[in-house]
Amino acid sequence: DKPGDEVEPINVALIGAGAQGEVLLTACLKIPGVRFQAVCDIWESFNLTRASRLLKRYGHPATPYVDCDEMLAKETGLQAAIIATPDFWHARHTVACLEAGLHVYCEKAMSNTVAGARQMVEAARRTGKLLQVGHQRRSNPRYLFCREKLFQEMGLFGRITAVNGQWNR
Repeated sequence: DKPGDEVEPINVALIGAGAQGEVLLTACLKIPGVRFQAVCDIWESFNLTRASRLLKRYGHPATPYVDCDEMLAKETGLQAAIIATPDFWHARHTVACLEAGLHVYCEKAMSNTVAGARQMVEAARRTGKLLQVGHQRRSNPRYLFCREKLFQEMGLFGRITAVNGQWNR
């Protein structure tokens, strides 16, 4: 797009407005054309209220919901969902959104079970909708640069056959 060109809006729902949902929401507010049509969180008195107020301040209609199924049943015109709920809900919410015809960005971890992850992949294939699972540290330009320089160009570590790592935040 050229400067000044209008961007076709995309109607998005945020499911899970806690700490990670707030990070994603703040980042998405900077993307031209992203229009939050709905926001859903079970913690109505804090997360949902805070996210709703922020979205209203930025001019997004963002109807608030406590129940994801109710939101999917009532909201027409949604095109995508951002899922930032606890990981034990990722599979359930992702499959429901895909089956409702939405493209989905789901935070990591994809699922806390292999069966849940498999259901998510199968739903994406069955519906033909896009499913992206976030994993910031694998796509961050800093880490990609280090991998390219240290491993590929310099061959610093030779042939790597196994790696174990741990990071405690």
